[in-house]
Amino acid sequence: MARPRGGSKKESVTSPEPDARARLITAGYRVLAERGYDATTVKEVAREAGVNQGLVHYYFGSKDALLLAVAEEARQQYMTELRRLREETPPERLAAESFAWGERLLKDMPEQFRVRYELFAMGLRNKELKSAVAESLRCVQEEVSLTVARVRQGQEDARPEPLDVHYAAIMKACVDGLSLHHLLDASFDPAPVYALLSRIILASLELPEAKKPPARKPRGQARRGKVPAPRRGGARRRR
Repeated sequence: MARPRGGSKKESVTSPEPDARARLITAGYRVLAERGYDATTVKEVAREAGVNQGLVHYYFGSKDALLLAVAEEARQQYMTELRRLREETPPERLAAESFAWGERLLKDMPEQFRVRYELFAMGLRNKELKSAVAESLRCVQEEVSLTVARVRQGQEDARPEPLDVHYAAIMKACVDGLSLHHLLDASFDPAPVYALLSRIILASLELPEAKKPPARKPRGQARRGKVPAPRRGGARRRR
């Protein structure tokens, strides 16, 4: 079979290793989280991934498209973990477990928030990517809203109502603000503020009454403590 025109140089670019794209996304995540958008270059990402620089253009077409794919991968990981938490945790424990998970993210994975904020900035400065960034934000909003709905309505198959969506928006905005403050000022500790936020949210949630059934007294105790109602006409008979 005759080789396509372009020679071995073209073939080396368009015949990559099977995992080259995934390696570029992983490398892009590390470089973007460490250096930020302006200092991230296609050459550096390719070097970090150990692949030909031309593969960046082959798979993504541009630096912005590569970084959008990086942010998309981070979003998918976040949503998968939140979905797993929601599906494996009983509704009555889901609120506390979700807040604990969020606190671990704030503490242990600041790079995930850094990539998220770079995504925001990318959508603001690149009009062509604005709709893709907005769609990414909507997907996260929907996943958080589903979690809030399950907590607030107490049902595994609960669908978000407007109030659930509003709660999700408030929590996302607060967590983003706390994390951004911490990234810009390492002396700021978001943990106690996050703990206060969780108490405020939990105290304001209107949970189903079925979750808190009234305590039942033993039968014997109930009989002994029962006061019989006065009979009609009792006072007249005593006279």
